[in-house]
Order: sequence, then C-alpha cells, then structure tokens
Amino acid sequence: MARNPDLPVLKLFWEGGDPQAREALSSDRPVTWVDAPEKADLVVGPAPGVPESGGLTNREAEVLSYLADGWSNEEIADRLSIGVRTVRFHLDRLYRKLGVGRRTEAVREAVTRGYLRF
Repeated sequence: MARNPDLPVLKLFWEGGDPQAREALSSDRPVTWVDAPEKADLVVGPAPGVPESGGLTNREAEVLSYLADGWSNEEIADRLSIGVRTVRFHLDRLYRKLGVGRRTEAVREAVTRGYLRF
C-alpha cells in the first residue's frame, strides 16, 4: 500500500504477541516503529483477551488516534481519504475489540490498556 507523505508520521510500539505480526499491518499513513512505549503515539498489540489476530491494525490505530483528538467521522474520512462508512466499519471493529459502545469509552479503554498515551 502506498504511503501518503502529506499525513503525519504515526509512531507505534508493538507490545506483546508475535513481533512479526506487526509487519502485516497496513496503512496509508507513514508509520515508524519505535523501541519503547514511552516514545510511541500508540502502543499496538493484541488486546487482552483477544486472540493475536484481534490486535489493532495500523488503520484502527490511526482511527483511534484521530478519535482521541476529537475528530468527527467525516474529518477522519477526509484525512485518511476513505469513506465515512469505512470509518464507521473501523470504529465498529475497535468498539468490539475494546468491549465498548461509544467514542469516549473507546478512548478511555484504549488509555487503560495502554494503546494510547497522552
């Protein structure tokens, strides 16, 4: 997948699980893998109680980061050059993985699990 150089680089740290699984993640946003969670914008890995394949994808991590910044579905779609329905699809997957039903709950749970650091 081609990277969009106009988007800011997303710094990710892979926590737990198979470190080679991170290579399967894809995104339009440039991604840099860092060596420590405190250097990361997002910590990505399998969610507790979710199988390895249920970890956050790069795209889900991107959507989550914009969600945490308070962006609307339309703003996220525009930034990522995807449709609003696709944003809702990623949000639905995030909500299921995090066991929540709302945006604010998703951000709170992501912080609790260490997926987001402020």
